[in-house]
Amino acid sequence: MSLVKWIGPTNALVLSPKSPKFVNSDRVRATDIYMGLQSLCAASMLPRGTFGSGMRAGWVVNQCTVETDRGNVGTLTIEWEAGGAAAIQPLPIGDFSCQPQELYPKVERNGYFSALLPDNIKLATTAAYAITMVDLTTTAASLDQAVVRLNSIADPVQLALAQSLYQKLLRGEETFYLAGWRYSFELFSYNAPLASNGGFTGTPGGPLAGSLPGNVSWLRLADHIMPAGVNGSMFKNTITWLGGPVNDGVGYWDPDLYPAG
Repeated sequence: MSLVKWIGPTNALVLSPKSPKFVNSDRVRATDIYMGLQSLCAASMLPRGTFGSGMRAGWVVNQCTVETDRGNVGTLTIEWEAGGAAAIQPLPIGDFSCQPQELYPKVERNGYFSALLPDNIKLATTAAYAITMVDLTTTAASLDQAVVRLNSIADPVQLALAQSLYQKLLRGEETFYLAGWRYSFELFSYNAPLASNGGFTGTPGGPLAGSLPGNVSWLRLADHIMPAGVNGSMFKNTITWLGGPVNDGVGYWDPDLYPAG
């Protein structure tokens, strides 16, 4: 039988001289260590997600453990993380990413066809798709008429471009490879952030602000918000922008559909 006995006050826990301990890594953490009767330590455990008060206002319990030593002596360890509306500790620095995004626009949007008039694009596509989608309701005369109208374009430059588009569509070249950028970065907060549903153009912020690829117009996508701490103590908001190449000084995103933010 152990002769070691707890001689501290039986109605209170004693803060260890090694407490508190602070760590600033991916999150700001604090550890409080108390000593006392094992039964009192066990009864004083706090559930994970408990928000602190007093000197631990702005903190939330991440983990709580009790160890028993000889003589029924217990050690209560409470591990805290900064969190909640009262938190004033530095927030984590979020990750970011700027990855290529394949866009595959329609072939007629290629710079090669930039001089082709809209009416002649329509002639080429009508002729190509009328032939490739022949059914019982399509007569040979209507097919011939579509091709005849295409070949009757008077301007030689327009005729050459329209015939080129027509031939490419017949070969199944409906789109072409064009890469833009998907840029995203994370912002952390102790309070729930306001989510943006995106759908507008603008200039991205974040860690790569001012260093993003040039000659690109940017569209804000909807935010992605998720918890970053226990019991709603911290939030992570992922902000995403989609960049499309600017063509001849014209932004990739139609301003009628995507207003400036």
